[in-house]
Amino acid sequence: MSTAIYTRRLVEHRYGRPLEKLQRGNASCRSDDPVLPILLRRLDGLAQTGADARSARRNLDAAWQRHRSGEHALDDLVLLYATEVVDLERQEQSEAEAVWDLLDVRLLLDRPSAQRPSAPAPDDQDLLAIAREVADGLDRLNREALRRGLRDRGIHISNRRLGAVLQRLRAESTSH
Repeated sequence: MSTAIYTRRLVEHRYGRPLEKLQRGNASCRSDDPVLPILLRRLDGLAQTGADARSARRNLDAAWQRHRSGEHALDDLVLLYATEVVDLERQEQSEAEAVWDLLDVRLLLDRPSAQRPSAPAPDDQDLLAIAREVADGLDRLNREALRRGLRDRGIHISNRRLGAVLQRLRAESTSH
C-alpha cells in the first residue's frame, strides 16, 4: 500500500468519515475543525506527489526495459528517472509525515478543556449504561477495548463520544 493511500485511510479512520464527505463538509463550511482545511490541502498535495512518483516509476521501468532489451546503454535518462523517483519518494514521505503531525494536532485539540463538558450529554445515558457493562467485562479499560466491546453490541460511536464516555468511566472508577 502506498504512503498516500495509507495516509488517506488514516485520515478517514480518525475522522470517522470517507474523504469525499470530509471534503464536501469543508467546502460547505459545515466543519468547526480548524485543522481540517489544512489537512485536506496537505492530503491533496500528497495525492499529487504520489501520482507523480507512480508516473516516475513507470518512466524508470520503461527506460530500464529499453536498456535490458539492448535498445540503448544505461545512460542519463535512466539516471534522471531514478533520481526523480528517489526525490519524489522522499517528498511523499515528508508530506505524509506533515499530515500525520496535523492528525496529532487535531487529537490534541479534541482533548476536553476546562470550558468544554467532558461527560456525555444527558441523552447518552443509555450509551453510558452499556459502556459500564462492557467495561465491567474488560481486564483493562482502554479506548480500543471499549470500542470493540461496544461494536460487539452493535454500537458504533465517534472518537469524540467514545473519548467522553471513556473519560467518564475512568472518573467513576477512581471515585469508587
